[in-house]
Amino acid sequence: MTTMKGYHLRPSEAVLRLREEFPDFLICELHSGGGRPCFTATSTRTGAGDQPELIVRSGAEELRKALRALEGGVA
Repeated sequence: MTTMKGYHLRPSEAVLRLREEFPDFLICELHSGGGRPCFTATSTRTGAGDQPELIVRSGAEELRKALRALEGGVA
């Protein structure tokens, strides 16, 4: 895999699954300098006040639960 410090140019399997499951969100996996993951999702639709929603969670499953709750599903 081609990488730059702090950036993976190929998304992880977890990110690919989340992107497939939630196509209305731009989903990324970031890592701190110590390697701790952080998953983010930005809505491609605008919410209240015409502002996009930004969701940040420490893991893929936590992000999945938050996105399901936003879509009206069971968290």
